[in-house]
Amino acid sequence: MKDLETCRAEIDEIDQQMLQLFEKRMGLSKQVVDYKLAHNMEIFQLDRENEVINETISDVQDDNLKEYAKNYIQDLMNISKSYQATFIPVENTIELKEPKKDNIRVGFQGVPGAFSELALRIYFGEEAERKHYTKFEDVYEALKNDEIDYGIVPLENSSTGAINDNYDCIRDYGFYIVGEQHIRVSQHLLGLKGAKLEDITDVYSHPQGLLQTSKYLQAHNITPHEYTDTAEAAKYISEMNDKHLGAIASVHAAKLYNLDVIGENIENVKTNSTRFIIFSKNLERVEGANCVSVVFTTKHQVGALYQVIKTINDHQINMVRIESRPVRHTPWEYYFYVDFEGSLNDYGIIKVLERMKAHTNTLRILGHYVR
Repeated sequence: MKDLETCRAEIDEIDQQMLQLFEKRMGLSKQVVDYKLAHNMEIFQLDRENEVINETISDVQDDNLKEYAKNYIQDLMNISKSYQATFIPVENTIELKEPKKDNIRVGFQGVPGAFSELALRIYFGEEAERKHYTKFEDVYEALKNDEIDYGIVPLENSSTGAINDNYDCIRDYGFYIVGEQHIRVSQHLLGLKGAKLEDITDVYSHPQGLLQTSKYLQAHNITPHEYTDTAEAAKYISEMNDKHLGAIASVHAAKLYNLDVIGENIENVKTNSTRFIIFSKNLERVEGANCVSVVFTTKHQVGALYQVIKTINDHQINMVRIESRPVRHTPWEYYFYVDFEGSLNDYGIIKVLERMKAHTNTLRILGHYVR
């Protein structure tokens, strides 16, 4: 058995040899990217990567080391790709269009009195024409068919989390987030005029409204029923004219549908708020924009997501949110949604987006807006 000092000396010698080879390899990597750029070839080829890794580890004699060798080669390739990305010319080719300022038509899900309508009125003001739709996806269809200029939908709630349908739709329809609006969500138990709390046996609301008030409903033995929207639920119980039925909705909905507020601020979390996104067919030039949203997929392998996040971190960019959603028909693979601080007017952000592509299968800009 060799003594410790001998082992350390030999490792140091090997490391020096490896560094010389590493420097030589990176020089060749640069020549590869130069050639591909000159011949208009695809820079990063994932199939080629997998082929090289499999061929390389087949030469490893010790089976116990094969997995370590695979990780080593993958890490080396990731370093090489990051280095190659620095030589790819970055041109600010992202077209930012001017936002519409007059005769704006905005779509929201629900009926008048919905929280989405409140967010719409705060963001766009009272002048915008408001059009309401039954389902979230109806708003996206309306924009697709040019019935509206913008859509507004909730994306996440501070106490119940992401609203997954809208993560999927903003991706699938290829639209862009151009703004966001946070509102404090106070949920109230509404009932017919003169109804008391002890009269209410069943309550109707949007699933989010029911989740946000679950403790109150359980404490008073009220049976929850899902409805398309909070304000729609208020309208429904008003029409049913049954004092045993209640709705979870806003004070504004109570006024619109001539109902009493039986229980005030009954949400589980008193700091309950919802983030709404405003979306358009185009990426827009937004004054003061300080947030960029992207969606991407990665290879289904160890460290794939880490490499993307590392790219953001290496450029000292603050990542403010990450969510994942499953890729349909592909088990155990995911879309990753990331928001980070920055602007598409910043050359540095454009450069980071290009470098992120080195470690993703797909990457698309989702939005550019004021956070």
